[in-house]
Amino acid sequence: MKIYRKISVLALTALVAATGFISCSEDDLDTNPYSKGGVNILGFGPMPITRGETMRVTGTHLNDVKEVIFPEGNQKLTPSTTYIAAEFSLKNSEEMVVTIPDQCVPGKLRVVTRGGDTIVSQTNITFSEEIKVTAMTPDPVHPGDIVSIKGEYVWNIGQVMFFDHVTVDAENFVKNTRSEIQVRVPMEAKTGEVAYNDGSEGAENIVVGNLNVDAPKATGVSKATPEFGERITINGENLDLVETLDFPAVAGVEFEVASDGKSIQVTVPTNTVSGTITMTAASELTTTVDITVPLATFASIDPTKDVKAGQTITITGDKLDRITQVVLPAIGEPLAKGQFEQSATRISFQVPEGMGDGKIILVQHDNYSIETDKVSMYSEAPELTLWTGSTYIGNWSGSMADLSWGGFDWSTIKPGQVLTVYLTPDMSEGWSQIRVGNGSWAALPGTSDVNALSAEDTKFSVTLTQAMIDEMVNNGGLVICGAFFTVTKVTVSIPQTVLWSGSTYIGNWNGSMADLSWGGYDWSTVEAGQKLIVYLTPDMSEGWSQIRLGNGSWAALPGTSDANPLTAEDTRFAVTLTQAMIDEMVNNGGLVICGAFFTVTKVVLQ
Repeated sequence: MKIYRKISVLALTALVAATGFISCSEDDLDTNPYSKGGVNILGFGPMPITRGETMRVTGTHLNDVKEVIFPEGNQKLTPSTTYIAAEFSLKNSEEMVVTIPDQCVPGKLRVVTRGGDTIVSQTNITFSEEIKVTAMTPDPVHPGDIVSIKGEYVWNIGQVMFFDHVTVDAENFVKNTRSEIQVRVPMEAKTGEVAYNDGSEGAENIVVGNLNVDAPKATGVSKATPEFGERITINGENLDLVETLDFPAVAGVEFEVASDGKSIQVTVPTNTVSGTITMTAASELTTTVDITVPLATFASIDPTKDVKAGQTITITGDKLDRITQVVLPAIGEPLAKGQFEQSATRISFQVPEGMGDGKIILVQHDNYSIETDKVSMYSEAPELTLWTGSTYIGNWSGSMADLSWGGFDWSTIKPGQVLTVYLTPDMSEGWSQIRVGNGSWAALPGTSDVNALSAEDTKFSVTLTQAMIDEMVNNGGLVICGAFFTVTKVTVSIPQTVLWSGSTYIGNWNGSMADLSWGGYDWSTVEAGQKLIVYLTPDMSEGWSQIRLGNGSWAALPGTSDANPLTAEDTRFAVTLTQAMIDEMVNNGGLVICGAFFTVTKVVLQ
């Protein structure tokens, strides 16, 4: 006789939502579950239950159900779940009584509508017979193998849990009978305890025992010092379990696994670096091998102080023939291969106009570059002092922030101006560092987070780019921070235009520098108030030296002297241009520099 049991209030409240697409309608907010549209399973019970007994199923539109099916136990290995139909009787559109089939196993309850849709419960059917496990074999196993669990009523097992919460539900067992279940070991499984439960909500896990699961293990590599693009072989055991392979700085590299799982073949990426190759299984267990690839190294750079445009910089090191780009401070475009001389041990290039202070970066590929020592450029440009004082900066514990957050109008600065921080390193800790940052201490674009200072350093300079200026304008100005130094002054260079550079010696009023006369320069473009500066070297061998700034006929410009004496200490002669001077040069042949006993090296406007 079949016994009918009253379903408990708890079982009725275990509402089970149907699968499929759910529209956002007023039904979603309705507190009456029986107002839902279509076929829905709202509850079933009692649970756990015994096969052959009946259970009550509540829901909506159950009169549209043509079939009730349960997961079916099976006697042979099968890759897919099979189902068994149950007898049922309809009480009304909201309730039916279902007889539990003898061969069903734990899993989801399913109802099939007359329209062919399958509605699946969220919670599992569970059974009341006591599960007794007597054996679990084999041990060890390989992920993908079959493990057998034998005993009595083992088909009441609703879930097998491998170590670290890797689960297989009863509906996915490959064999499911009263005395034996067989489970395919998930690829994510790893060595540890195996447990089971009956599949009910909050069910207790009961440990079966420990199971040893194979894991990938690399034992060596065919070549530990490979060339870029070279095919290498990684040897080991269970390497068929490897799902991803990562080189240093290059993730997800394609590879081929031997059919016996004892080797992997892979091509060394052209943009990797020396380090560890990491192979990861679905279990997230990893195995590694180390490689060393040919990477360039830096040894020396010369010159580093008072470097001028046009000079040749020479960098020495190892494997420098692999360098593809040379990045210069304050120069927008890096030097590409072919724009610098190169050998395995040496790189050289001519310093371009506009190069700033800083380290030169040698790029081998996207993921590897090296820095040289810092280079300081020679500058004759006058400076505008933005701040003076004395601010000590400890171990990244303070800053000189007087030029931040409104302390200076950075929109008045132009690209190409040189920002110079005058400083005194404190080497009592053996090191000192500086950063030029925005108002939030973030490094200005194109500058390093950390710039090392030496005991000999007296200043740190950066040639400002538009990106740096924009950053200071938009994000709080300039903050100077770092470790162990004192800031004493901050300046920017005053912009100037070089009109002429070279070397012209002027004797005893018998020669001139006339390259800027008679069409040599368009003086109509000059504005009153600009400063004209002549850089020079006096020759005091005769005991005196004189200079005149004249028009194209050598006549002194209005407001200037016929003869201006020079001393041995003079390095330049400057005059602030008036409109009368400019008109004279425009109308009477431009500028002639004449006098006695000096060499002209450069003429600039600022």
